[in-house]
Amino acid sequence: MKINMKFTKSLKFKLTIWYSVILSLFCIAFVFSINVWLTNYMNTWHTEGMGRGSIVERVDRPRWRALSEEQRNLVMESRLEDLENIRRVSVYMVIPLVLLSFGGGYLIAGLMLRPLMKLNEEIRKKEASTLDEEIQFEDKGDEISELIKSFNRMSNRLGKTFKSQKQFVENASHELKTPLSVIQANLDTVLEDEKVSKKELKELLLNSKKQVEIMDSLTEDLLLISMMSSDVEIEKDIVNINELIEGVVKDLEILAKDMSIDINVEKTGNIKIQGNRILLSRAISNIVENGIRYSKASRIKIGVVKKNKTLKIFVEDNGVGIPKGREVEIFERFNRLDKGRSRKEGGTGLGLSIAKDIVKLHDGLLYVDSNYNKGARFVFEFKPS
Repeated sequence: MKINMKFTKSLKFKLTIWYSVILSLFCIAFVFSINVWLTNYMNTWHTEGMGRGSIVERVDRPRWRALSEEQRNLVMESRLEDLENIRRVSVYMVIPLVLLSFGGGYLIAGLMLRPLMKLNEEIRKKEASTLDEEIQFEDKGDEISELIKSFNRMSNRLGKTFKSQKQFVENASHELKTPLSVIQANLDTVLEDEKVSKKELKELLLNSKKQVEIMDSLTEDLLLISMMSSDVEIEKDIVNINELIEGVVKDLEILAKDMSIDINVEKTGNIKIQGNRILLSRAISNIVENGIRYSKASRIKIGVVKKNKTLKIFVEDNGVGIPKGREVEIFERFNRLDKGRSRKEGGTGLGLSIAKDIVKLHDGLLYVDSNYNKGARFVFEFKPS
C-alpha cells in the first residue's frame, strides 16, 4: 500500500496523468467533431423528397435519377448505417487511445525525468566528505541541467564550509588543549613533589594563571566568531572615527609603553560612519595590538583618509613587515607567522581573522598594502555616512 501511495504521489505519475488527460480530451474532441461533421454531411443527402438543389442531385444527377425510389431509399439506409458504424467505431477507439496515451505518457515522463532520478541517486550517495565532488552530467542547456549546475555549486560551497568548520574545531581543540596540558603539568608537579618551594609554587601558579587567561581570551574570541557567523543582526549607530581611534590608543598605551613603541595618530575632520562601536573598536584594536606585540616595531602610525566616497583607516608600523605572498594567509583563523612565539606570548591566531569578519559585517574591506615596504600597513575601507 505504501509503495502504491508513493507511486501515485510521484512526479512521473502526475506527468503521465496530465499527458493522458490532455491527449484523451483532444481525441474525444476530435471524434466528436468528426461525428458532427459526418452527421451534417449525411443530412444534406436526406433532404425532403430529394428535390432539386440537393448535393446528390448536383453531384451525380444522371445516375441518381436513374435509380428508382426503392433503390434510393436503400442507398440512404446504407449511408445511415455506415454513419452509425463510424460513430460506434470512433467511440470504441477512444478507450484504446486513452490507454495508449497513458502508456506513452509514462514512457515519455520516464525519459524526461531520468536526469532527475540520476540526480536523486547521486544526492543520496553524498556524504560530508564528498560534498565537493561534482555530479557528472551531459549539459543539454535545459532546466534540469541548470538544476544540476546549481546543486554542484551549492555542494561545493557546503563542502568548503564543512572542511573549514572541521579545521576550525580541530584548531580550537588544539589551542585549548595546550594551556590545559600546561595547567595539568603544573598541578601534577605541585601534588606529586613534596619538596616544592614557595617560590616554585608561586611560579607554577602564575604560569597556570597565564594559561587560564589564554583560555579565557580564546573562548571570548570563539564566542565572538560564533556570533558573527550567525544571522543575528548587529546594532548600528553613528560612530565618530576619531573618537573611536582615541579610545583604542588609550586602552593600548600601557602595553605599547611596555614594548617601547610610540603610537602616533593623524587626526582629520569630523568623519562618521554607520556601524557598531564595540565591534569596530575591537577590529582596530586587534590590528594595533598585533603590531605592538609581534611586529618588532618602534613606531605605529594610525591615520584616516577620506577620498570621494571612500573612508580609509590605515595602521602602519616600521617593523619586520609581512612576508610576500602571505598577505591573504594571515587573515585565516589560527594562522601565525611565527607560531611558537605567538603562542608563548599568548596569541590565539584569531585577532586578524576577527577584525576582517567585523569589517565584512560593515560592508567594508580589510587588507594588507602589498606596496608598503617600510614595515606593514593594514588598510580599512568603509563607506562614510
